[in-house]
Amino acid sequence: MKRVAILGAGNAGQAAAAHMTQMGLEVRLYNRWENEIEAIKKQGGIQLEGVLGSGFHRISLITKNLKEAMDGADLLWVATPAVAHEFLAKEMAPLLPEGAKIFLNPGSTGGALAFRETLRRSGGPKEVVIGETNTNIYITRITAPGVVTIWNEGGVHFSTFPGNRREEFYKEVHQYYKTLVLVPTVLDTAFANINAIMHPAGTLMNAGWIEKTGGNFRFYTEGATAGVGAVVDQLELERRSTMLALGLDPKPFVEVFYLYGATTKEAVASGSAYRAMNESEPNKEIKAPPSLQYRYLTEDVPFGIVPYKHLAHLAGVDTPVISALILLASVVNGVDWLSKGLTLEKMGMQEVTKFALKRFLEEGHL
Repeated sequence: MKRVAILGAGNAGQAAAAHMTQMGLEVRLYNRWENEIEAIKKQGGIQLEGVLGSGFHRISLITKNLKEAMDGADLLWVATPAVAHEFLAKEMAPLLPEGAKIFLNPGSTGGALAFRETLRRSGGPKEVVIGETNTNIYITRITAPGVVTIWNEGGVHFSTFPGNRREEFYKEVHQYYKTLVLVPTVLDTAFANINAIMHPAGTLMNAGWIEKTGGNFRFYTEGATAGVGAVVDQLELERRSTMLALGLDPKPFVEVFYLYGATTKEAVASGSAYRAMNESEPNKEIKAPPSLQYRYLTEDVPFGIVPYKHLAHLAGVDTPVISALILLASVVNGVDWLSKGLTLEKMGMQEVTKFALKRFLEEGHL
């Protein structure tokens, strides 16, 4: 792997572009909107700050032309929010060669499945492998125009769809990202979606404070009260019950969060989401959302806990807390997230039973 096209120049995309350039890879950075890459184009690259070092990294190509970015790339690294996956998959479909490798960082919940289904419906190649992580490899933010700061490069789960390609794909990317942990299926990555587990509950239970202050408080410490932690703990029980019913191996949220480098051993031992969030050193200064029309609801509900609910229905598991959070988010956003989010049909799973699930995930078809 020598040439990487990074598709999306937000927090995750800029962090990946700077870091991969630092590692000696040839990076092409694509973004749909010119104004969002204007500062990078003007200076010719990205200033990297944080735990991976400080320095300026010149990017070989910065463009809003998708075909130009993709041509000849060994790996297509999708760094957009999940809300942009459908658009991007439709745009990529006619440009992809057979055997293309796509990496979603992150995949959110069901991202690889939905991306592959959109490619199929859009006339994309028959042979394509999609890898994904459960959450963004980096805890990062754009801290000034053309400057990105990385506070942590965490341990994340990785798998592919179809699953029978996971070993070769993992070997290719692991040489650059040693923190990747290989798991059997893209439902193992999906159910380890950290943002889905934490963000909707924390945002909805702090709704008044967010609207009153514009999010001027620390989300993971001041906003993560014992009550918020109790709701996350109950969501966690529903998530793990669903995984067990689907024949998956559920890793506790606190362990996934610890692997990410985002909490303490003591919090893991306690099993408490409240402690895990409050003892998160990399996240401690991150502010709350500026409004309720923010990705902690508009992304982490439809592409986070909505597919949890649909997968739970497939498994025959009741999810009262997940259902309540979806309903409340739908009310405050004025959107029916249950139907607008990722359904089994959008993930290409409308004909999959839980008894045929293992074969589907491994082979990519029934």
